[in-house]
Amino acid sequence: MGDSSTSPQDVVSALHLASLSGDRELIISTLEENAKHFSCIPLPPPAPCDASQAVKDILRERVVLNGISFLGQGSLFLETLRRLSEVLCSSDEVGSTCGDSTGNFVVDAILTRCARTTSGYDSYNTVLQLLQSPTMILKPRSSENPPIDIELFVTYGGVHGAVSSTNMYGFYRLEDIEQMGNRTSDHSMSGDDQSDNPWLSIDTVIVEKIDFRTGRSLRFLRIEIPNRVSESTAGGEKSSIYSRP
Repeated sequence: MGDSSTSPQDVVSALHLASLSGDRELIISTLEENAKHFSCIPLPPPAPCDASQAVKDILRERVVLNGISFLGQGSLFLETLRRLSEVLCSSDEVGSTCGDSTGNFVVDAILTRCARTTSGYDSYNTVLQLLQSPTMILKPRSSENPPIDIELFVTYGGVHGAVSSTNMYGFYRLEDIEQMGNRTSDHSMSGDDQSDNPWLSIDTVIVEKIDFRTGRSLRFLRIEIPNRVSESTAGGEKSSIYSRP
């Protein structure tokens, strides 16, 4: 299935069959062997987002701007983004091609791309189109998502930006959810709680690259499989993080 001549349609069909049959290892191997098909899935432009809501959303996020972390510092990030946008748009290298020396339109565009609601909607539906089964549900994992990564810079006489947003999901089997409801209180108190251990973990990364000089942008989604192997604390043995005891 990993042959270079394999068409995207064949790969997607194989994923559908693997998910319907509940074959986790086949799903993982199909994704890994055909990584190029899932590294640049085209997406439409982001849905319009109210500017005030975008500001409220970003204040709750962890953000990295040009390699500088703003973790729990939403207000400081907004001020830095505004000042950086103004500096870039008013630079001699950019000149009149920016169209707005204050950089307000750059700030608004970046904040719109950061909206977790939009990236979550697009990533969730993309994964569900590739992998779905009447015996499983898809939901966000309880782990905290990585920070939103933003790059803003000047090149080729114009301001360019890139926004990368990761959303982490898990597939949960209905039979496992049912079994969790049958646990005894003693088992619940034992500390061996696997209630949010997904049957299969899937990460998505949405990237959008923007040329503010021409107004063109490229938006795509990449599917990643979290590290499958972890070191066991006992005996140094390796086990799949997907395995449910």
